[in-house]
Amino acid sequence: MKTIVAGLSLAAALMFAASASAAEIHADGMTGAEVAKWLQDAGYKAELTKDDGGDPMINSAANGASFKVYFYDCDKPQVRCKALQFSAGFDLKTPLTLEKINEWNRKNRYLKAYLDDDKDPYVQYDVNVNAGRTVAGLDDDFGVWTGMLDDFTTFIDW
Repeated sequence: MKTIVAGLSLAAALMFAASASAAEIHADGMTGAEVAKWLQDAGYKAELTKDDGGDPMINSAANGASFKVYFYDCDKPQVRCKALQFSAGFDLKTPLTLEKINEWNRKNRYLKAYLDDDKDPYVQYDVNVNAGRTVAGLDDDFGVWTGMLDDFTTFIDW
């Protein structure tokens, strides 16, 4: 009987730990301040500013690559936003070819890449942060972003 009770206690503790780490994000999304705090709590810099449209924007970096967090589908005046976009651009000495950027897009699933007018590469990753999303899910998405950002910098010889 003690074994069964101990097993049930362990199961309850695991369920509590899982539910604590799966804290839900507000149904209407996140504010710039909430995303900045989430990044800072994870050990990243997060400089909260605003874009040209007045929506939040964050300057950050991971593993030697600077990136921005753009906010989309924002309501006013609270400025809760339902979507985020992680975006990084790289000013290369030698322009990248369209064939090379297309190779990235063919072989990689999550990050979309494109070239600007100077043939410098940009990479982006879009994330929904509304109804039913959890912080644990956002953490996972951010892991995809940072891991693939490393892959991209290697791919472009940054």
